[in-house]
Amino acid sequence: MPKLRDYNSLREVAIIGAGLIGAGWATQYLLAGFKVVAWDPAQDWRCRLRNSVRAALSRLRVEPERQDDLLGKIAFAESCEEAASKADFVQECGPEDLDTKRSLFAQLCVAAPAHVVIASSTSGLPMSDLQGHCSSPSRLVIGHPFNPVYLMPLVEIVGGRHTSPEVIDWLAGFYRSMGKEAVVCHKETIGFIANRLQEALFREALYMVEADEATVDQLDKAVRFGPGLRWSFMGPFLTYHTAGGHGGIRAFFQSFGGTLSQPYSRLPAPALTEELIGKVVRECEEAYGGLSMEEIDEWRDRNLQALASELRPNAVAAEE
Repeated sequence: MPKLRDYNSLREVAIIGAGLIGAGWATQYLLAGFKVVAWDPAQDWRCRLRNSVRAALSRLRVEPERQDDLLGKIAFAESCEEAASKADFVQECGPEDLDTKRSLFAQLCVAAPAHVVIASSTSGLPMSDLQGHCSSPSRLVIGHPFNPVYLMPLVEIVGGRHTSPEVIDWLAGFYRSMGKEAVVCHKETIGFIANRLQEALFREALYMVEADEATVDQLDKAVRFGPGLRWSFMGPFLTYHTAGGHGGIRAFFQSFGGTLSQPYSRLPAPALTEELIGKVVRECEEAYGGLSMEEIDEWRDRNLQALASELRPNAVAAEE
């Protein structure tokens, strides 16, 4: 494909689909200094997009005068082709339907200038299934955000069979330039990384409700005030790495590896082979080996103290 533009030179982003995720992306791009040109096939979408963006800006405590200025940087296209033809980058946010997205991408590839990267916000569809009917599939890539887009840093980047490696690197740099945490997935999987993890937890929670093992309130509190606090800055592997004490995650496997065979979850555990343990240990050392366990513990406790001081147990009820 043609040479990609320096992402620092981009000025206008096309949003294709102005629903919940599209409005979130519009807010993100406006706050990052871009102009937005949007399109959606639904009726009354212009008003809904403006209202959604204004509501998000209000929740972010943006001054009314600046809200008006930012909303003035949204242009409304009459078609997806018109939006794509005017943009330096395209963020597709259409319905989570394979045929709909295939049709959209076929149109966007024709309309968007040849150097423009086209990213999909799909939350689980493989890019290889989306790009097969397109005239320039090498520039199609997944940029999957988490909701609300303008507050959640994570964006998962997944290439398809025909995606250019340069496009993947470019998109990671572009998102990171806006302060996003871009995670590049090495393989195409249904649901990518984060959705697979949270789906596994949600399915176990549904089983527990069905079996009267716990209530919805108990399950939400167990996550919020237990592992959820640590997961917000540690993740599961660093959590167990610290649980192993000075021996790290290898010591954790030696002491607690047997629990993986216990019925803690309806999800069957993988065989805890030496090969798997060695791979996990090696990757933990690569990720966290620059810090001593004492330094990690101090960092963990400092973050937990900060979170706990802001957490209100009945915040939702109180605000309602």
